[in-house]
Amino acid sequence: MIENFFNWINDRHEIYLHRVRKLNPPWTEDPIFNQYKFTNPFRENDRVTIWMRDNWTNPNHNKPHGQIIFNCCLFRMVGTTEFANQHGWVDKFNPTYTKEVIEDRLKNKLRTFTGAYIITNQGIKKPKSEVVVDSFLTPIWEEQEALAKVAEETQSLQKLHMAMGNYLGWGGGGFMSYEVITDLNYTPVLDKAKDRFSWANAGPGAKRGLNRIFGRELTKSIKQEKANEEMKDLLSKKHTYLKPHVPVKDVDMRTIEHSLCEFDKYQRILNKEGTPRSRYNPYLDGLKHIPIGGVQ
Repeated sequence: MIENFFNWINDRHEIYLHRVRKLNPPWTEDPIFNQYKFTNPFRENDRVTIWMRDNWTNPNHNKPHGQIIFNCCLFRMVGTTEFANQHGWVDKFNPTYTKEVIEDRLKNKLRTFTGAYIITNQGIKKPKSEVVVDSFLTPIWEEQEALAKVAEETQSLQKLHMAMGNYLGWGGGGFMSYEVITDLNYTPVLDKAKDRFSWANAGPGAKRGLNRIFGRELTKSIKQEKANEEMKDLLSKKHTYLKPHVPVKDVDMRTIEHSLCEFDKYQRILNKEGTPRSRYNPYLDGLKHIPIGGVQ
């Protein structure tokens, strides 16, 4: 199962390389990869993240660290390049303007919130725009310097993730804060993080993937500490199982965690346990190659 896991990374990254070289599809003979959508092992190669680097974080790399933190939160909490392109980077936060942009886009049935994950109202009975802006984003804006101080003093993904978890909309399982932490790892805020290769926040899919690999019941509960140790164990085997076309030096804990979730999805299809909602579309849509596992 460990070899199968790393072969998922090998095969999925090979598909990516075929795509960026503009070879004609199909890019694999694997019927599951040809039929269903799987994200890249390297999150930095996903289309939305590429746009974010090119148009959001890289052009603003010299801004105050608190401001970078907030803008990464804004980008991921809404989650679409269409919204971000209209709204623009925030130097001075105007909650009314942000709500107006969201509400106007929703009113005109324009793509606004991402479909990749679900932003809930956390039980607050108000319009989504108000919950996201007033309850989730405004506190981050107000506390941006305190969060930047945590990042500066610790240079730890885990420590900043824990600090963000204290704010409404960013705690719980820590999915949203983990997305932002990963973004910050490729900005001056956390580009020197000391725990990039020793910590990741395992989500439900990653834990199911670990259960598969280590022969447990798929629904067995795993504490974060155990999941982290098992992910570190997998990471230590990357030189053994990864093929030459995969940049081994860029395979970090986020790569392992992210791939575990997608590997679990692949195994569900293989074992006829269910099928994902997203079908695969081989259309390139402007895909381009960037430094894998990092940005310049």
